[in-house]
Amino acid sequence: MQSYTYENIEMDDHLPVHLFLHSTHQVPNHWHDSIEILFVLKGKLELFTKDRYTELNEEDLFLINANEIHAIKAEENNLVLALQIPISYLVQIEPQIERMSFECNSAASSQEVKSMFDELRTLLAEMMSLHIKRLEGYTFRIQSCLLNLTYLLMQGFRAQDHSPEKHDDKHRERLLRITSYVKENYNKAINIQQLALQEYLTVPYLSRFFKEYMGTSFTKYVNAVRMDKAVKDLTLTNLSITQIAHDHGFPNLKSFNAVFKEFYRQTPGEYRKTVLDGRSAVQKNSVAQFNYFDMNPSQAFESLFKYLPNKTVSAASNLPVPLHLHKQAHKISIESNQGRELAHTWKKLMTVGKAKEVLFAEVQRHIKQLQQEIGFQYIRFHGIFDDEMMIYGENERGEVSLNFAYSDSLFDFLLASGLKPFLELSFLPRQLAGEGATSVFYKKSLVGSPKDLGKWNQMIHQFIKHYIQRYGIHEVRQWYFEVWNEPDIHIFWPDTYEAYCELFITTFQTVKSIDPELRVGGPGILSLTLLQSDWLTRFLHDVCRRGVKPDFISFHSYPYDESLRSSNVSQMDYETNPDIVFQNIELSADTEYLSLVITKLKEIVSGARGEYAPELHMTEWNATGSHRDLVNDTCFKAAYIVKNVLENMDGLHSLGYWTATDLLEEFKMSSEMFHGGLGLMTYNGIPKPAFYAFKLLGKLGRQFINQGKGYYITSSDMGLQVLMYAYAHIDSLYRKGDASLISRTNRYDVFEDDGDIELALELTDLHPGSYTLKKHTINRQNGSVLDLWVRMGAPHPIDADTLDYLKQASCPQLTFEQVEITSTYTLVSKLSPHEVQLVELMRL
Repeated sequence: MQSYTYENIEMDDHLPVHLFLHSTHQVPNHWHDSIEILFVLKGKLELFTKDRYTELNEEDLFLINANEIHAIKAEENNLVLALQIPISYLVQIEPQIERMSFECNSAASSQEVKSMFDELRTLLAEMMSLHIKRLEGYTFRIQSCLLNLTYLLMQGFRAQDHSPEKHDDKHRERLLRITSYVKENYNKAINIQQLALQEYLTVPYLSRFFKEYMGTSFTKYVNAVRMDKAVKDLTLTNLSITQIAHDHGFPNLKSFNAVFKEFYRQTPGEYRKTVLDGRSAVQKNSVAQFNYFDMNPSQAFESLFKYLPNKTVSAASNLPVPLHLHKQAHKISIESNQGRELAHTWKKLMTVGKAKEVLFAEVQRHIKQLQQEIGFQYIRFHGIFDDEMMIYGENERGEVSLNFAYSDSLFDFLLASGLKPFLELSFLPRQLAGEGATSVFYKKSLVGSPKDLGKWNQMIHQFIKHYIQRYGIHEVRQWYFEVWNEPDIHIFWPDTYEAYCELFITTFQTVKSIDPELRVGGPGILSLTLLQSDWLTRFLHDVCRRGVKPDFISFHSYPYDESLRSSNVSQMDYETNPDIVFQNIELSADTEYLSLVITKLKEIVSGARGEYAPELHMTEWNATGSHRDLVNDTCFKAAYIVKNVLENMDGLHSLGYWTATDLLEEFKMSSEMFHGGLGLMTYNGIPKPAFYAFKLLGKLGRQFINQGKGYYITSSDMGLQVLMYAYAHIDSLYRKGDASLISRTNRYDVFEDDGDIELALELTDLHPGSYTLKKHTINRQNGSVLDLWVRMGAPHPIDADTLDYLKQASCPQLTFEQVEITSTYTLVSKLSPHEVQLVELMRL
């Protein structure tokens, strides 16, 4: 929070107040024409007013009256909610309020008035929640809360009426001149004698005047302003301490150390070391401004939002009533909109966690169900060369000797299931791991450059030759060979960029030496790398100039706005902290993120040298990379999948959603069935809304008719298919990692909008006749096993009978209707947030 001598409060857009969060170490004395309420959410503060010192701890409330000089000091990370209400606004409500003052200090209150403080906390929590979500009409609701808050202050916290102890204009102007002079000249030698002459005062009088009205001595005020500036340079730059002392008005290092120790109880050097050492290894490499979410991303607002009314949905309660209805109407001519033929490339690729998991009976059951109900062509997974697959070995002479027992069983199963391998060539068997190799995942996979690139390529050569002999060259030519996984980040490639290029080039050449028609590509980099760096451009240039042109380019899309902060982490504890990589990464606010990434990829590839048109494959994508994000089990994922597939239909050669099942061993398995896993199915095989989203996509026809916001129309020999969805994005607070508004049983308060949509589609130029209207619906009442489980009372553990019931009762709703159509039919559908509907209009 920036300090001002007189603080000119800037109001929030369309609101008469300023509501904000801040973290502070020190704010020198200042005042403003607003009442200010502070709610300490994390840490502690020392608050200085003219006549008192107050220590505020977590969940304490304090009111600062208008025009009351105050200062703040803190010695630890803190998070404070501040509400500033201008007197000019309050006098419109109650003209006499300018003559009132308030005593509101929970730290000094008795137990008898606790309920009134809780009412204040509830109002602040509701205002902040409204301010974050910004639903339609939210400003009116905030102003309603303000009226309630003003009434509560007047009834419960009013002190005696008084003639406000305002500084008269002469005194106020003098204070402004003095303090403004200090702020403008703090980095120079400040002479109180010169100030006294300018103000036509004696030095003793000026000293007494300043102490009386500012509550501190002139010297301490000057030092406070200097400290406020110096501490930022101390923690945010690499300047020497001597240079910082000089730049901020201290005559020498000794005086800087003495003043700093008075304020922070340690030397500047000790303070700098404490701050830098305290930064987590998973934070950004560069030193950045303090971010309040870094303190505890999952619970930064726990102290605030626990005062909101409990919204947990019990078995007996009804779902919440929507606040408003968004209406859309569109007219579509079916005859004149016969469009392109659709390939449905989203069906080309499915994914599972690791190669060894495909040998699990339960995972095989999940794959079979996906194939029966949706039907994919390829499957991708990590770790084909992990030690647990037991492929790599060396004989007594140190020669490469491979064992295909497990991999034969794996590929036999996949081919029998109608799936071909999209084979990620990774990770390292231990015998090939070099000194710089590290491990990832709970079930360890070794990453880094092979210590012997020659033996790596012998392994690749023998491996592929074996499967050509087993299945024939025609079969293996249809496979894809992807070299490594996310080499652009340190987690999966702790070696240099040049080392990865060498691995890619030699692996490419090895595979092509077996048969030039085998398809080799990569590099499987993250979307954030595509958007924020020239990594892929550089890669294509460097490999192409050595005569290597990848047959396909692969990438992964996870909508993050910041780089993975674990770039310096060599080993992570995936058991005690399964989401350490994702805790401090902010999700993107851009609802068109995937389309943006695809556009950028195509620009990069089209800019490569020469005639070059590789296939483009998204071998992983999801709304998050977190295996413990509770929204993964909700209906949100159904609308997210449908929206992104439809908006990017056939824009790539494949879209491999990560992943098919929650049963994977990258992280330690949770004991909770609904733990926020990334899969389309729970670990015991119950389809989630995401599964059913793909199933409805699979019912679309091959002929494109029309699309618009929230709908997509196709046709087939069976008739028309209209797929509709109501997408609501994750709100700003949850995107930043704060999980205060979500729990195992209440997972829908972290989205931006909760209004229903009414979609009216007037379909013209239809063939007259009788039609069957068949409607499939995924929403919180139908097709959502999580919501069904919550309505049952969220039982844990889940016994066999309950599990069977959940499997049977959590499918989408299916309804039929007979309609007569002349040539026009208006389809009117009402969708709740996250709802997906497929209407099949079939002529009898």
